[in-house]
Amino acid sequence: MQKTILLCLAVILSRGCLFAQGTGEDPKISLKFDVRFDGTYTGFADKDSEEAKEDEGGFVGRYLKLIADGKINEKISYGFRHRLYMEHTKPKEFFSSTDWAWLTFHFNRSFSVTAGKQIVGIGGCEYDYAPIDMYFWSDFWNNVKPYQIGINIAYTNPRQTHTIKFQITNSPFSTKALENIYAYNLLWYGTFGWFQTLYSVNMMEYEKGHFINYIALGNKFTFKNLSVDLDYMNRASFGQDHFFADFSIIGKVDYAIGKYFKVFAKGGYDQNKAQEAGAAFIYDRYVVPGVKYGFYGAGMEYFPLNTKNNNVRIHAFWTSNNSKPVPQTFNIGIRWQMKVLER
Repeated sequence: MQKTILLCLAVILSRGCLFAQGTGEDPKISLKFDVRFDGTYTGFADKDSEEAKEDEGGFVGRYLKLIADGKINEKISYGFRHRLYMEHTKPKEFFSSTDWAWLTFHFNRSFSVTAGKQIVGIGGCEYDYAPIDMYFWSDFWNNVKPYQIGINIAYTNPRQTHTIKFQITNSPFSTKALENIYAYNLLWYGTFGWFQTLYSVNMMEYEKGHFINYIALGNKFTFKNLSVDLDYMNRASFGQDHFFADFSIIGKVDYAIGKYFKVFAKGGYDQNKAQEAGAAFIYDRYVVPGVKYGFYGAGMEYFPLNTKNNNVRIHAFWTSNNSKPVPQTFNIGIRWQMKVLER
């Protein structure tokens, strides 16, 4: 069934989008595949301790995606991204592998409304990266469910340097359909030359009438070949006593060496002291009470092929964290983007 649906989609897209027929508009579409494979090895210290673990290693395919986006006409655009590697036995499970599928209606150059499955509007540079571009990450990023069905209204200023979005979606904490709990998100993308903002304030309903609030401050600094990300996220529920007890802080530095190479380093820390570990009723369902998680690592990227229709990236990195026993992970992998169609 899945193969049949994907084949039909490819045929429809290759013929230029059925929605545009009869409108007199020339449709625009970009269709591509994106895939990544890794070889990874993790060694654990403290072999004689009670927490001792066997080393782990092997080859893994992390992502295989079909991506389509474009314009139906001058007013309506769309986006679609589906992960092809999951097994699907029910329609709901099939749709769960679709990261997003949305339509945007543009009233003019400044105002638009988007409906469909989309990224939940949480700020922060780390959260904004595509998963295929992530090598190691914070505890929050590892647990958050970022794709939900909803609607957003956006305003972009005339100079196209600032965008503000207000969004309502199903809550990321939903565990079943029609649970009647929601997320309310206000997001600001700002550009000030070498400084960019990815800020948000969020109210996430984790149970009916119970909210946890996020203040996410993503800051990106760009100086020629050097780029620096600095994130701070504060999480607080109406029931907790200390406002700054539950937070994440993350930093990343990238440096481009010529046209083909990039080196990077990244580290971060998640903490939740808002409640005691093992509390009966938990406010933060992603970074749970008692977490004190630090991670760090460094690596490089090499781009041997970067053309209009193909992009190849080879990466290698090392990472560790403060888990017990302490892991030392080494990874080398390849990502390939192939453009199938553009018209």
